[in-house]
Amino acid sequence: MKLQLSFSSFFSNTLLSAVFLFFSATAFAQPLPVLSNLQQDQQLAGNERFLLVLVSQPGCSYCELIEEEILKPMQISGHYDAKLLFRNLIIHDDRSMTDLTGIRLDTSEFARRYGTSLTPTLLFLDPQNSTELVQKMVGISTVEMYGYYVDKAVAQASDKLQMSSTQP
Repeated sequence: MKLQLSFSSFFSNTLLSAVFLFFSATAFAQPLPVLSNLQQDQQLAGNERFLLVLVSQPGCSYCELIEEEILKPMQISGHYDAKLLFRNLIIHDDRSMTDLTGIRLDTSEFARRYGTSLTPTLLFLDPQNSTELVQKMVGISTVEMYGYYVDKAVAQASDKLQMSSTQP
């Protein structure tokens, strides 16, 4: 009986510790890096990685939901490091950024280049020419399936980027 209690206590403590560590890592995860200079991100990405850009705005609860529940855990996992760079393009708050040609422009204007004014939106961009690798994802219908759709789009974008880099 004493052995069962010890095992039960050990299992409970281990499980609680694992849950605590998971939520601690997620809670203290760094925010997504802000998209501020596409030229620098182009150099960081090289030819092997693309940009996954969350178009968000201050006060957007769905943007926060996607960042906290989907994108930060993806970023923390490390499984996507070789495929993409995570970025947050914050619009409607007087921010500016540098595009690939070196021109400074308002972030909302940059988002409009992709027909995007609604948040949240995910863009999957080729860092070499700023083109969309796959169709953007606008809005969120269900959190439960959203991660699946993001993962599917990441795989498609990665495949398309690899194909374009091997063609002459």
